[in-house]
Amino acid sequence: MKIVFAVTVIFGMLCTHDALAQFGMGLRAGGNLSGTNGSAFRSGKRIGFQIGGDLRYHFNKNIALQAEPVYNLMRIRNNDQTAESEYGIGAGTRKLEYMSVPLYLKVNFTRTIAIMGGLDFNFLLNDDRYKLNNGENAFRSKPRTGYSLGAELGKVYFRYRKFNRTNDIIDNWTADIEQYQLGLKFELF
Repeated sequence: MKIVFAVTVIFGMLCTHDALAQFGMGLRAGGNLSGTNGSAFRSGKRIGFQIGGDLRYHFNKNIALQAEPVYNLMRIRNNDQTAESEYGIGAGTRKLEYMSVPLYLKVNFTRTIAIMGGLDFNFLLNDDRYKLNNGENAFRSKPRTGYSLGAELGKVYFRYRKFNRTNDIIDNWTADIEQYQLGLKFELF
């Protein structure tokens, strides 16, 4: 019985080796510049960082589907236009922590050069950190979708992300958030 089990496991591993070759995994970390454009938030680029990984499924040597679960810290600045209002918030730089999962269609030109684009799913982790003048949360935790474009050259990656963040600051303003990422990636397999 043990021999049959061992043979079955080995046979199963040999049969899935080709299937496993289509999968890949890696780690990535880098810095970002984030800015906003909205009624309550309008700022130049502020420095943050991201750290995470990637999971790839290769349809063939040139095309892959890649997901990148990433912890993302971005800094944005809001203006002082709403400081006196009950549904306002004082001026200042805010640190927003996100869990982002972009899902890319990746096109490899060579083993080390690729471009990609896709949807960016993100969730604000610290939605209760910043309060309005009346004590309510300033930001909504509802998940958001945006888009992301990217390029990879060897171990270096670049990403452009854009999404909006709805907040409860006067009339439910939204802020378009743009982010540029630059970092290093390491393939595990």
